Amino acid sequence: MSILLNKTIRLFLDSIGRREEYEYYLERFRGDRPRAFALLCPLRLGFEDAASVFAFDLEFLLRLELDPVILLCGPDTAEMRELLFVGPHPFVAFPIDVAGAHIEDPTEKILDCLDSCRRQSRVMVLVDPSTPLEDALTRVMPSVSRRVHFIRVRGPLHDVEDNALPFYYTQRADRVVLSEPDRELAELSGRLLKSAVGSHISVASPLQLLQELFTVKGAGCVIRLGSEIHHFSSRHTTQEDRLIKALELSFGKTLIQHDFLDRITDFYIDERYHGAALLEPHEDMMYLSKFAVQAEARGEGLAQELWRSVMREHKAVFWRSRSQNPVNHWYEKLADGNHQEGAWKVFWRGISAKSIPDVIAFAFSQVEDFAQVT
Repeated sequence: MSILLNKTIRLFLDSIGRREEYEYYLERFRGDRPRAFALLCPLRLGFEDAASVFAFDLEFLLRLELDPVILLCGPDTAEMRELLFVGPHPFVAFPIDVAGAHIEDPTEKILDCLDSCRRQSRVMVLVDPSTPLEDALTRVMPSVSRRVHFIRVRGPLHDVEDNALPFYYTQRADRVVLSEPDRELAELSGRLLKSAVGSHISVASPLQLLQELFTVKGAGCVIRLGSEIHHFSSRHTTQEDRLIKALELSFGKTLIQHDFLDRITDFYIDERYHGAALLEPHEDMMYLSKFAVQAEARGEGLAQELWRSVMREHKAVFWRSRSQNPVNHWYEKLADGNHQEGAWKVFWRGISAKSIPDVIAFAFSQVEDFAQVT
């Protein structure tokens, strides 16, 4: 069922991204209550040039009935508060010692204050100059919110060549070398992710915060520990019930037969079973029978991790996708070529020209494994 939004708000959201994406995130964020849907941490450097844009973002979030908490901590607190509270604003400030020196349970008090702000349609600002940002976040994650967005004029993390990064994995052995200004923030994020398992952390510009929040592609940099992708060679070495459930949740359909699993020789499965890539051999190539990422893991970089795991071991791969699948724009970037006919679109990578007609015919000949949605 579509979310009821007035025409002006929907037109603005339509300019940001696809309707199915922003409606998914709206439902997900609203489902976080009584917690805040996100902790927003604006960083000082250059913020005077973006404070008004940030205030607009917050006004818009209020109109969507979302309730972020702004966290101002450490030595820049007074300056940041002054920048935020210039002119008309939607903020209510609560000076709370989140380190817990003066109150026994800061979480309970914060959530009580948040509820009060909801009733007033105001944005809560936690102000605590005596506590470093990391200490404050460690104390309030994930009980106040599981999502943290660092807001800074520089936007996403950048590598040493100053390229903006959509994802950064703190525990990967082959992780990207970051530019000097970004290393401290990445290290802080890595420590927070370890201490608050299951949290989401990103870095974005105030100019692109709404795109970061409401689109799968995002417009910032998601920071993750990195998933552990397991590689199995038989359906009997997987947790089959979990795998089937993951496939059905990802595709939003029921599997009507499981025989295709017997043909799979390579199972790449996220350790949490939030995503999977399943391949079967076709001559000297591999057919990507299923590529699945559950909705809750989309926008977190899991698809890229699965794809990299596949490509490390298989150079000639082809697959098919529904013609109207919104993921096709990503597939087009991965593939060397594609062919659309009727309800299906076939993609290939590393396939010789003489083999392309064969892989297209093979992909089109595959039976449908899922029940059709009526």
